[in-house]
Amino acid sequence: MSTEAEWEYACRTGTTTPFSTGNCLTNAQANYDWRLRYSTCTNTNTASPRKTQTVGSYAPNAYGLYDMHGNVWEWCNDREYKYYPTTARTNLTGPSSGSTRLHHGGSWDWEEDYCRSARRYWSCPDKGNFSLGCRVVLPRNNLNRRQRSIKPTQPIRIADSR
Repeated sequence: MSTEAEWEYACRTGTTTPFSTGNCLTNAQANYDWRLRYSTCTNTNTASPRKTQTVGSYAPNAYGLYDMHGNVWEWCNDREYKYYPTTARTNLTGPSSGSTRLHHGGSWDWEEDYCRSARRYWSCPDKGNFSLGCRVVLPRNNLNRRQRSIKPTQPIRIADSR
């Protein structure tokens, strides 16, 4: 799993706006509870799917990553911490122990505000939830030639082992 800082970097794609798509997130850009809008944003459709959608149902972000906003919350490797340090840090990872872990991105059953790039939430990893998932992250140099040839806009599906 990514650190919180890695996740936010991948989500933001160099932007400084609340969403990688700009100041608002529309029903055509992500799966969340479309009835509950962020700030003054509007939607053309307020009847959201009310369930997860297939990866790739919405366009990828500028880095070719799908569903960074909405669909399912994504676990981060970091433990929950309430206060950021006041000094500049690179790839801050939080405390090494604790009962909760952070997740980002919002989900299909949460409002648009929780889908913001900087929005974070936390839960106990031993508690299951139908709106939580994870994103597998591998350094590119650890991939074989065939894996490196996969274009970032191609969703990679992992079979459920249950």
